[in-house]
Amino acid sequence: MTTPAAIDFSRLFGARSIAVIGASADEKTPSGQPLMHLRNLGYPGEVYPVNPRYEVIGQWRCYPSVSALPAAPDVALVAVAAERAPAVLEECGNKGIRFVIMITSGFAEMGEAGMAAQARLLETARRHGISMIGPNCQGMINAADGFSLGFGAPYGLRYNRGGISMTSQSGAWGNAVMILANQEGLGFRHYVSTGNEAQTTSLDVVDWYLDDPQTRLVVSYVEGFQDAHRLVSIGRKALELGKPYLLWKVGTSEAGARAAASHTANLGGEMALYRAAFEQSGIIEVTDVDDLADRAHALLTGRRPGGNRVAVISMSGGAGVLMADHCAAAGLELPTLSPDTLERLRAILPAFAGLNNPIDVTGNVSAREGSFVEALELILADPLVDMLGICLASISGPAGNQIAIDVARVCAATTKPVLVAWCADVERTREGYEALAAVGTPRYDTPVRCARGMDALWHFERARRDHERISAEPVLRLERPAQRQALAGLQADLTEYQAKQVLADYGIPVTSEALATTAEQAVVLAAQIGFPVVMKIVSPMIPHKTEAGGVKVGVRDAQAVREAFSEIVANAGCHSPGAPIDGVLVQAMVSGGTEVIVGVTQDPLFGPAILFGLGGIFAEVMKDVCFRIAPITRSEAMAMIRSIKAFPILDGARGRPKADLDALADALVRLAALAVDLQDSIAEIDINPLIVLPAGQGVVAVDALFKPKLAAGH
Repeated sequence: MTTPAAIDFSRLFGARSIAVIGASADEKTPSGQPLMHLRNLGYPGEVYPVNPRYEVIGQWRCYPSVSALPAAPDVALVAVAAERAPAVLEECGNKGIRFVIMITSGFAEMGEAGMAAQARLLETARRHGISMIGPNCQGMINAADGFSLGFGAPYGLRYNRGGISMTSQSGAWGNAVMILANQEGLGFRHYVSTGNEAQTTSLDVVDWYLDDPQTRLVVSYVEGFQDAHRLVSIGRKALELGKPYLLWKVGTSEAGARAAASHTANLGGEMALYRAAFEQSGIIEVTDVDDLADRAHALLTGRRPGGNRVAVISMSGGAGVLMADHCAAAGLELPTLSPDTLERLRAILPAFAGLNNPIDVTGNVSAREGSFVEALELILADPLVDMLGICLASISGPAGNQIAIDVARVCAATTKPVLVAWCADVERTREGYEALAAVGTPRYDTPVRCARGMDALWHFERARRDHERISAEPVLRLERPAQRQALAGLQADLTEYQAKQVLADYGIPVTSEALATTAEQAVVLAAQIGFPVVMKIVSPMIPHKTEAGGVKVGVRDAQAVREAFSEIVANAGCHSPGAPIDGVLVQAMVSGGTEVIVGVTQDPLFGPAILFGLGGIFAEVMKDVCFRIAPITRSEAMAMIRSIKAFPILDGARGRPKADLDALADALVRLAALAVDLQDSIAEIDINPLIVLPAGQGVVAVDALFKPKLAAGH
């Protein structure tokens, strides 16, 4: 999968001239509203309505066709019927227009006929070098310069100016998210509704946002990325530039994924793979507007914590405990303060103050002039504290104002993140609210929301550190031209014997084994391998050997080998009459160790992805598995291993021998390299089980299944 050339959207957002093709004088219609919003927002550039039915619309001369325009505008919005859209886009290309917003609907979201029509749009846009947004979108908003180009009431509003740039595949709901986030006090720079993304995708726009010097944080509302393979690299670019990327992905349930596919003709994709991409690239998943706002407010401070250690100080014991609970649930630590800090706090706080973290100073502290401020300064100076959460409860009026002014002064004097939970009477405490805002200290209505902000700060900082470390690691590349050639055009599953030969060629240990075509040959092979042995049927038509009665375990002597051979072949014939039988695999027994499952899926959106989990019930019933997008480094492999809930079993819990985690990580890295090398021919790989032996003894693949790419889904 290739990444398209970067698009420079500066002409779109900085448009000096705009054409509205299909413009209407009826301001109640989608084709009439773009002109209305341009007029009402005072857009200063040239505006060219295009519609042969009018000579003038409002204050602007109206032109009969695109070709009649006096010059090629920077941007054209197309608002004509779907059947006319391809011809209009051709006219735009002939005129030299390079950015087109196609708000017209009736394309891929309408089924096969619409998809064919959308394909014609795409071909026209590519041929003329047009960057087309949509179709089936609502437009764009340049909040920084105060104008918009689109339809719907949200395009006629003015928004708080700030450093957030946003994309949304949903038109109406994306607009609503922007309005709600604006009401939450967030400030915006740019917004685009991307619709069906026939050509220009959300990630194209996000890529440009990241390069925009004045964009500080990026948000996307998406149903599914058709170019999801770019997600990891985009997320890592955001980390490198220090610009958090917040992503609201819907279609996470089976029903939601179906709705997403029908709504904007995008595949919903596997949510497990999306979350794997998020984990690998530091993308922050959000699930509602308040979630988005809480995280954005914290991240926009630009402050980064030195670690995940949080001190909570509260005027309300209950509020402090609530914040502490949610910090702990997010993986933040609440350390005991250093002995020196505790001693100095005892000297200035009431005797009844609770000094365990969370620190409860009670509401009476406001009566002790200067003590609360001094306590804050002591806590922030403690080397064991990376962030501070302050719960001011509902203190209001002059006392609340003074406390907030004091807190603001402390915040301005430190580089550590400080977040405040405070819900007071707004009219009586406006001065305090404004004091916090003036120094960039986020204020949250509840301790829960404040904890969420601290979680976002550590999430982003930890991801930046992980990326810095991972980017310095070598990425294993394994190229096996002979294997690629041999597997090209593969039409059927590989047998276990064939699959394990491929694994071995990529350095993944497999069982000692050989293929027997007669019972006597099996006896000889078993003696060479060493009793006891495992015997398995080998047939490309029998992937599930146990169900076919095609497996015998613990075969201990020559006579047992002969009997097992006959029984296995007979059972296979009864289970799958006519299935070709390659022979019987004679395999060394593997004793001890822990069974895990590892595998590969070649996802149409993400490309090759790696699966890992503990074997047996943990994978099948408890779904205790994780994914990563290939390739992966060694530390990413180790992070996969540690991420599953059953990791303590591998780590030697309750007296078990500690598993060979190094060998397991090496196998995962090699499997990821194999998946990349064979991505054109292999759709799925299932190694189940891979036995992880005790530390220092390695791993061994006991069974394996390869499915060809052409046969996937059949």
